[in-house]
Amino acid sequence: MIKDAGNGASAGMDLPQTDVLEGNRVLAQVLGDALAPLKVFHEKLAREGIERGIIGPRDQGIIWERHILNSAAIVPFVKEALAEGIGPRIADVGSGGGFPGIVLAACMPSCDVTLIEPMERRVLWLGEVIDEMNLENVTVLRKRAEEVVPSSKKVDKSGRRKVRRVENHPRHGNSGMGGSNHRGSERGANESEIVGDSSQAPYDMVTCRAVAPMTKLTGWTLPLLHAGGRLIALKGRSAEAEIDKAAKEIKKNHGMNPRVCEAPVGPGLEETHVVLVDKV
Repeated sequence: MIKDAGNGASAGMDLPQTDVLEGNRVLAQVLGDALAPLKVFHEKLAREGIERGIIGPRDQGIIWERHILNSAAIVPFVKEALAEGIGPRIADVGSGGGFPGIVLAACMPSCDVTLIEPMERRVLWLGEVIDEMNLENVTVLRKRAEEVVPSSKKVDKSGRRKVRRVENHPRHGNSGMGGSNHRGSERGANESEIVGDSSQAPYDMVTCRAVAPMTKLTGWTLPLLHAGGRLIALKGRSAEAEIDKAAKEIKKNHGMNPRVCEAPVGPGLEETHVVLVDKV
């Protein structure tokens, strides 16, 4: 019996200790070569995720479906954007425990993924995950999205932008995952102040999952994109209604052609939805 993380009371039901999709061939079908490093991620989530507040107690037996495969549903839309000529520099806003940013980085090693997350404990978690998965195409910024927008950066007397950056993994260029099941040293998050355009904004694509309603999300994400870029947001069943409510904000932030697409999670699994907005 797993106890509820919020108040220590019994959750009132026996929860599986083994993921219901463990060993299922759907994992290889959906994740392909990324399965090996994502097994490392899954093991860490199962081992530490509840205690560290990354996942809820009821997620213990459904981590693959609820978090990893659900996050991977964004990958086909990123591939589609790349095929249309949109660049590979991606910002994942409100990365939290790594959804979808870590999963996206593992599935798309040719993309340069920046995880934007303001909470220190989650930044520390992300740094550990990056090291243990041996991901070399990921940078972490401990910031709120609105602090990454170019116009909000502080400028020093030399005219160069001065920002604080949390970088959790040394960059070795935009290489692949290498030994994808390698567990690197657990360095955690090292905060350092550097001079230069370290935030990398504007980006080619911005991704996110379950961060905020579109009325708020639009103002946090579209300013991070250059003209011709694309917002790709994982959303629930209310996606269409959210777009309608956010129409003015989307236009105000130079977004166009907002649309909702069904996003398959895996054979036999409930699909999710993705909101796409182009930046002009």
